[in-house]
Amino acid sequence: MSSTTSVRRAEKLRIIKILRALNYFYSLRDLEKILDIPFQSLWKYINFLGIPSDEVVEDIKNKLSEKKIIDELLYDIAKKYRDMPQHVARNIGFIELYSLVIEERLGEEEIDYVFSLSQEAIPLATAISIEMGCELCIPLVNRNIVEENVKILWYYSSTEQSIKYILIPRDCLHQHKKFFLVDLMINEKDKLSKIISILNMNDISVIGIATIYISKECIDLINKNKYPNLLYLYVI
Repeated sequence: MSSTTSVRRAEKLRIIKILRALNYFYSLRDLEKILDIPFQSLWKYINFLGIPSDEVVEDIKNKLSEKKIIDELLYDIAKKYRDMPQHVARNIGFIELYSLVIEERLGEEEIDYVFSLSQEAIPLATAISIEMGCELCIPLVNRNIVEENVKILWYYSSTEQSIKYILIPRDCLHQHKKFFLVDLMINEKDKLSKIISILNMNDISVIGIATIYISKECIDLINKNKYPNLLYLYVI
């Protein structure tokens, strides 16, 4: 199989995944109007009973880009649930769609681990790791785990005005690895600063960070560290 054919098939599969995710929010009749494609064909695509042609794939990509359908949909959902982020974490269509956007943005970046910075972000981090084909690192919740197996990271939560901690599995902290950090909400500057510090201490490169909600001061901290990829939907 030629590399061109492989890329073309990968792009078609990606478009099918996008259509399946959009179908959580739009009926096939609505998508028919938006994309100007018969709903019968769309039904075949999302059920893997048909494969769109090269021309159809390009047409769908152009329409999605021109109408900013995905960007506006993700932003509207993030804005709607800004006071209830846990609802976003349970929204399968949203998770699938956002993970595909992130995967496209990262392109050919080499990533060893997708690191979820919270329990709530595990669904999104899992979806991204599947799309990127890399390992997943998640924080632990059992405080009784011996310290030989975890790194306990204490930080001050400005939102809750208390001392909190995150348990990072030590088997994730391999030197010279490339990490992509994921969370639902990044608004604790002290937590982010200490995570960055421990990754730097272990010579771990941060390829980028993705979140749904983020504070301005955390954006400034990330930009100060000059990470190449920062993706977010809503500034809080």
